[in-house]
Amino acid sequence: MIIRATQQLMRLAGIPGVKNTDEPALPFPGDWYASQVTRFDGSFTAIHFLHNPTRISVLVPGPFLDQSIAALRERAAALLMRKGYGRLLFQYELLSPPVFYATNSRSILASMNQMRYEIDYHLSMPETIGEINLGRIEDIQLRYLFTTGKKAMDYTTADRILGEIMSKLP
Repeated sequence: MIIRATQQLMRLAGIPGVKNTDEPALPFPGDWYASQVTRFDGSFTAIHFLHNPTRISVLVPGPFLDQSIAALRERAAALLMRKGYGRLLFQYELLSPPVFYATNSRSILASMNQMRYEIDYHLSMPETIGEINLGRIEDIQLRYLFTTGKKAMDYTTADRILGEIMSKLP
């Protein structure tokens, strides 16, 4: 499992920022990009993981990257099962050991930055931290629009990408 994290997360975890410029050629196993999201008052911090190229978002409570890997595995599996994509679970290779690299795609980081505004909004809406429903926020992010880059004004969602992959399975 390749995890590409922002410099801030790498510093917090004490992991050296090693660069790897290889791009995933296929949807699986792909790379997980990680950045930090925080509630407006600073009382709740989570790590936002975005899978490239399937674009699913997983939110893991806590500020530390190295300690969030087990929760990433659990939450990603729960999201895929909850949304009916359980057949894809093993292709993500969530049980493989994590390898950390610095981020290498500005377009993915730009997408994550835009998504962060919506995630911050949903983290800040509940009055108390106990009312935050990360599963609901992940479900909303499955319908987030991404540009495909193939044609002007061509958009897709993570839900649509996963549906296309599922339709190609035997």
